[in-house]
Amino acid sequence: MANFGGVFTESRPGAGGNVGGRMVGIEVDGIDAVLAALGSLNTKKAKALLQKSATAGARALKPYVKAAAPKGRTGALKRSIRSGQTKRNRPAARVYNAKKVAFYRHMVVGGTVAHGPRTHPVIAFQTGAITSPWIYAKQVRGTKPRPFFAQGFDAGRAAAEKAIDDVVARYLAAL
Repeated sequence: MANFGGVFTESRPGAGGNVGGRMVGIEVDGIDAVLAALGSLNTKKAKALLQKSATAGARALKPYVKAAAPKGRTGALKRSIRSGQTKRNRPAARVYNAKKVAFYRHMVVGGTVAHGPRTHPVIAFQTGAITSPWIYAKQVRGTKPRPFFAQGFDAGRAAAEKAIDDVVARYLAAL
């Protein structure tokens, strides 16, 4: 089996990355060797193979990111982790969170700062409790960053590389 190892790269916030977090991608070492081996194929088949391998790598990373996600009270953040193909710039795949399930991921990954009300004397929060449905605070303390996406990527790196290698090796063996 050929080894086409990957290298994780990251983009810091403010440089096109996620606000409060970091985007992590896989850069495949030896892609020139793969493309040379696939040189006899037309570009459509080569792109399809690269898309399949990227999707397999993302699928292999998903359980590691999910395991690294904090459970919290509802478990919504863990449930929101998805993997799939990108809509643009293919061949590519991604591991992401469903924003409708857990819109607050960026606050968990990047943390928050202490803040208070700007125009009123207190901040009011609805609790949903019957006896006291509101909580009032003059200031809210911030939270520390918990970069679970990066931790999951670090933990699942070998599995993602193996999944990519397996897809490419299977295809090259069939040639």
